[in-house]
Amino acid sequence: MRRVLFVDDDPELLEHLKEDFHNNAIEVITCENIEQATTAIENDTYFDVVILDWFFENPEESIVSRLFLARLKNKHFRPVFVYTNNLANYEQSDPTLIDFPANLIKAVSKDTQFEDLRNEINLMLEQNISLQLASTYRNKLKASIEKVLFDLNELPNADLGIVLKKIVGNEQNIDWSSDLILNLIHRYLLIDEAFANQLQQILQGMPPAAANPAEAVKRNLVNKILYFHPHSQFIRNGDIVRISNQENTANLFFGIVATPDCDLVQPNTRFIEIIELRRLDDATLSLNAENIRNVKKYNHPNLYYFPSVKIGAELIDFVAVLKSKFVAEENPVENNNRYPQASVRLLYSHSYRVNSSSVRMHLICGKSNPYKAEFFQKLHASNSRIGIPDIKDLF
Repeated sequence: MRRVLFVDDDPELLEHLKEDFHNNAIEVITCENIEQATTAIENDTYFDVVILDWFFENPEESIVSRLFLARLKNKHFRPVFVYTNNLANYEQSDPTLIDFPANLIKAVSKDTQFEDLRNEINLMLEQNISLQLASTYRNKLKASIEKVLFDLNELPNADLGIVLKKIVGNEQNIDWSSDLILNLIHRYLLIDEAFANQLQQILQGMPPAAANPAEAVKRNLVNKILYFHPHSQFIRNGDIVRISNQENTANLFFGIVATPDCDLVQPNTRFIEIIELRRLDDATLSLNAENIRNVKKYNHPNLYYFPSVKIGAELIDFVAVLKSKFVAEENPVENNNRYPQASVRLLYSHSYRVNSSSVRMHLICGKSNPYKAEFFQKLHASNSRIGIPDIKDLF
């Protein structure tokens, strides 16, 4: 612990605790009002932990403190110690009104001695796996980014511009240029032995019980590992989609885009291959208990398992029916121009035809690498899960 952000409207208490921290070589940023607190989290100054008065600027109500937590979330991944003279009030608060992860907040009484408070903070910093990973990656990623920028600067401006423009392409395919930068950063992480050792120590130090989360937690974890949820206008290989009628009043089917990326960006290739997805419990699949076990072990010849696809608040188990393929073609317009949008990449905003019906495609999520590659290997071969991280135990 090097620096603390202390948010409290009691100047006397601020000074007293600030002196205790300083005597232990820990810097303190003090905030006596919400304006100072907001400025502190907006200017990107580093701090390890937040100590927050639960009745900040209001002796009867925690609304200002909860507002601060909402602003802190997604801005700084830091633990928060709620500092209060009324622990019961905090503990009886409706957790849905506190917009902050519960495992990153701990309440302590203002009667707590400084040594005990410091020990509580250090204990959380040492035991929370996410905080340890954040510290490890935060430092290394910043160093790697700086190295990559120096590497790129070795090219003259004009040459670098040409290279990046070529990668982006005429359709402004920004994800390809991002891949270039991210791959260069990843290379630096791979060759950083100190980083690898530190990461290994963190993961090896996990207690065995942490590998057996509750079912709901497990399904959410699987969803985060296997899929990403972009807000993309471009149709991409590996996208899991919902197909509706033109008016979006009825769902026709779910599917995964199986067209190679190189085809999706070609203006003269206006077809999209979609493999049908059905719910694992779909009666039309007629799966018995043994079939379901084989599907979940990826041992079924015709079905490929997609566990925990998040649609709204629901996590649904799907299977890809490998032999059930649909072709979506860009919808012609009234002037009979066969490919009306041929000058741009295929977009979700376009209209398409499937089996002579006009349809819309809606993005749900995308299959993450390397699991996307695994699915397409299964699609075109009889084997799978070769060299792919194995997370079946989580399913």
